[in-house]
Amino acid sequence: MNDSLLVSVLVLCWRWSVFLMFPLLVFGYVEVLGVPLSDFDNGVNHHKWILVSLYLLYVLLWWRLNRRVLALITRRR
Repeated sequence: MNDSLLVSVLVLCWRWSVFLMFPLLVFGYVEVLGVPLSDFDNGVNHHKWILVSLYLLYVLLWWRLNRRVLALITRRR
């Protein structure tokens, strides 16, 4: 496999992780805590605030680490 293709795929996955993390967090939160997904629709704000806080924490960490990770991925070229 071509290294530049692999690097491009890794960079794309890293960037898309910001968008894909929220559904993964919801799925993980529902599975780990056993909370039915309908609780989010019924207006239980406690769960919503926890999920939004976890997502914002991930985005802040992603923003902090983005340059380093991209430098590590592209250094393989």
